[in-house]
Amino acid sequence: MSKPSNISRRQCLAATGLFGLATFVGAAQIPVATSAAYKDKTHARSEAIPANAGPPFAVGVSKNSRMVDTGMGVGNDGNVYVWGLTFYEINGDIPTSGWQKPPQKVAGIPDGIVRQATGQIYNANALDKDGTVWGWGSYNFRDGTDAPKPNGNAKQVRINTAWNGSGAILDKIIAISSTEYAGAGIRSDGTIWHWGYPLGYGGNAAPGASQLAGLPDPSVAGNRPIYLKGAYTNFFLILERGDVYYWGGIGGNSLPSGLLDTGATPRLVSPLAPWFKRNVAPGAPYIVAVDGGINMGGALLSNGQVLSWGTDASRTGRGPTTTPTVPTVVPSLSQIKSMQFGFTGVALLNGDGELWGYGASDDYGQFPQNPTRIDTGVVQYGSGQGFYLWQKSDGSFWGRGYNPQGAIGLPSGTQIANRKVSWDLGMVTK
Repeated sequence: MSKPSNISRRQCLAATGLFGLATFVGAAQIPVATSAAYKDKTHARSEAIPANAGPPFAVGVSKNSRMVDTGMGVGNDGNVYVWGLTFYEINGDIPTSGWQKPPQKVAGIPDGIVRQATGQIYNANALDKDGTVWGWGSYNFRDGTDAPKPNGNAKQVRINTAWNGSGAILDKIIAISSTEYAGAGIRSDGTIWHWGYPLGYGGNAAPGASQLAGLPDPSVAGNRPIYLKGAYTNFFLILERGDVYYWGGIGGNSLPSGLLDTGATPRLVSPLAPWFKRNVAPGAPYIVAVDGGINMGGALLSNGQVLSWGTDASRTGRGPTTTPTVPTVVPSLSQIKSMQFGFTGVALLNGDGELWGYGASDDYGQFPQNPTRIDTGVVQYGSGQGFYLWQKSDGSFWGRGYNPQGAIGLPSGTQIANRKVSWDLGMVTK
């Protein structure tokens, strides 16, 4: 499978069994209400998390997908659909898999039950209406199933055992997300569960899913998680009181300067502490979302401003700067409601339906280095590793960026400007 030329490190990791799946259909981010007045409908959020909360139904393109060549989304019929590159068991190994394919339903999951889907590179997870998680793809241990699946069909993730083991089925999950090689979910009791590759990507060392240890007790007021997002190699988590945690973070991570890979040990994102909700004055802006790509990241504030950081100025959207690694407000962005990072760039939507974006000097999504209005009248959008996809108010879908296998339609090839998607994506229309 073709992919951006600078992922030789990832190709090497894949040879040892690492994972990732990234398309733009909200594979790891589902809109869950937040306890704050601000509501970010692009990321995995949760509100007061009632004891038996069920996941919301999140129709549309996957907002949290780390796929390179595949588009992904949840259909209005409650099924998962993929398009573009659909082999490597990305579609549950149905007979029509292959290169440059139109949308097809993922096999193995009962019809009509999917509420959210999230992707890595060659694996994916789906969350159903009962709060159980399904996994499928090329590397069993990445999606939490941890054993070969008959015909490659999706199977349910269990606790501490493979899908065909004796462990209990992981349930009561209300939101999921993924990095390139691992997945995680918020459970209705406020605990976090994770699975996938353990070394620096946020997964676990055991088969199946296991509880992430080391977070504050979620039964204590203010400690419940309200936001979960898988960035490139690390996860971000926000608690009700506003503290931002991360775990994972091998090389190329999305973290501000000075933070290192923690494996499966959660740590505060200390450079963002001045914007934690509990640390700001009443009425002052605080962090409501965090995300990132390769050596770049950003945090969305409650007033619609965006903080950015990166290893060089081209990864910040701030123009020339001598402090690219320091989280700082991007002066030309305002009224932003949600964001989604890809490999080397970020798409952002404001309250007027305007899609904005910026990218590094090597952005495969072909976004300018300075924040630019990409399109208007946008009702939903998502980012793959190297492409962006969005739907306009007239129902049409548009795309831009790296496209060797048709993730943003045919003909294939990198699109340096906005192009209408040739596939019929009506099943994921909003």
